Amino acid sequence: MTDQTDLKQDLWKRLDDQTAGMMGIEGAGLHMRPMTPHADAARNTVWFLCASDNQLAQTGAESGRAYFTIQSPDERFYACLSGPITVSRDRDKLNELWSVFASAFFEGGPEESSAVLLELTPEEAEIWTVEASGTQFAAEIARAAFGAKSRPDLGTHDVVALP
Repeated sequence: MTDQTDLKQDLWKRLDDQTAGMMGIEGAGLHMRPMTPHADAARNTVWFLCASDNQLAQTGAESGRAYFTIQSPDERFYACLSGPITVSRDRDKLNELWSVFASAFFEGGPEESSAVLLELTPEEAEIWTVEASGTQFAAEIARAAFGAKSRPDLGTHDVVALP
């Protein structure tokens, strides 16, 4: 069993390595959208670049609460972060996060583009980890399927408060 401190550290490490996840805005009536996170564990903040006319920016400013989900490429870590979200026009932070990737989506560079920042301050995260090896996974599924156990023990599931 992994303790909450380890889960939090693993979450921030995985957010740093994450290419994209899915973001939704509470009460917006929108499907979740793929977004690239820029994690700042020291500030308990996850930044996202988007266009000022993007529905996430418009509804995020109104609703004020977002959900962001990630899944590791090896399918051994899953998380859903939730917390307040705000729209920021902080040009210094935008310059810091700007990349070739951002240039592909926004014309004119960080100073002249329509890009804004979404600032998610996660209050909690629900995390699932798969710690069982392939063989252990199969054995746990079989035991649960044939009645030796009520549920397979495959890893950790917990809700952690952030920061």
